[in-house]
Amino acid sequence: MPPVSALPRFALGVLLPLCRDRFADRVHGGFHERLDLAHHPLPAGGKRLMVQCRQLYVLAHAAVLGDASGQDAAARGYDFLRRAYPDRAHGGWCFRASDDGAPIDATKDLYAHAFLLFALAWLHRAFAAPDAIALAAETFGTLQARMAAPGGGFWDRAAADWTPDRLLRRQNPHMHLLEALLALHAATGEARWLDEATALVRLFLDRFHDAPTATLGEFFAADWAPHPEQGHIVEAGHHYEWVWLLHRYAAQGGTLDVAAAAEGLYATAGRHGHDPEHGGIHDQIDRTGRVIAATRRIWPVTEAIKAHLARLEAGLPVPDGQPQALIDQLFRDFLRPARGDWVETCSREGAPTATVLPGSTPYHVFLAAAETARVAGA
Repeated sequence: MPPVSALPRFALGVLLPLCRDRFADRVHGGFHERLDLAHHPLPAGGKRLMVQCRQLYVLAHAAVLGDASGQDAAARGYDFLRRAYPDRAHGGWCFRASDDGAPIDATKDLYAHAFLLFALAWLHRAFAAPDAIALAAETFGTLQARMAAPGGGFWDRAAADWTPDRLLRRQNPHMHLLEALLALHAATGEARWLDEATALVRLFLDRFHDAPTATLGEFFAADWAPHPEQGHIVEAGHHYEWVWLLHRYAAQGGTLDVAAAAEGLYATAGRHGHDPEHGGIHDQIDRTGRVIAATRRIWPVTEAIKAHLARLEAGLPVPDGQPQALIDQLFRDFLRPARGDWVETCSREGAPTATVLPGSTPYHVFLAAAETARVAGA
């Protein structure tokens, strides 16, 4: 059984070098989209903005924790970001650039913009990166002007010229936008970011959260009604992620009462999201707890760890043995210290089902590790 401290050690001893030395593209700048199991870059049709930002977050948070060995890679990545992704014709940021930094997909993606804001907050906090907060303010202002949607929140996606796609709306990009706003508030102390976070928490309470079933909707129509084909789907991993965010919002001085909603989501995820036979967390369930997809990914486990830690920090009960049991599961099913990487997905029985290392995943593991160190003193 690895101790709790094994997770922060894995983050700094394995994930940080992998991001700094293997994901970092030393030829063109930025970060590779994915690696093979020998840690060589794989062709991926370019580099998504979201992946660049998640990689920058890891290097920045590591520096905040005392290991600034990724600072040069972060500086090169930040330069690549500012060169490759701004849409100089329409404003905002492009979804994807070529490997050498030419914009190749100028569509607008709320999820990617959320992670841009998140990365800028951490780059400012870790390295006082030039213009990071000014860019964040400009970007959020552009989102408000060009992507705000009726009924609150934002459109998920838009064309290069900001014409919105109205077919589907999701809670997930808004969740990460809330995460970014809280990170900006923590990095700057400026109340405006917490005020904007409060607007998103209110949207969660009014639209995403279903109090009678204590569940979190994933997919919605343009008017925030549950999507006719996908509105029944919920994900325990996102329940846990919202639990952590709601506790962070309260700890940072948020004015809305989120305790009951956080408690309900936590209870539902614990009751229905876990596989009682094989362990692990189901990818998808419905609002009654029926399993829709019993396959397993690494990130829901990291989010459950964060939720348990948030409750411990708030003086609330967690099941006996948590979060140690989930850290054990991470090392049993997903993390590979000897190989220096991780398994992305596995079957219900725990057999690995992925043969690539996505550049988006270190964000999840590193943040769970950092929270483990911060709350548990590991």
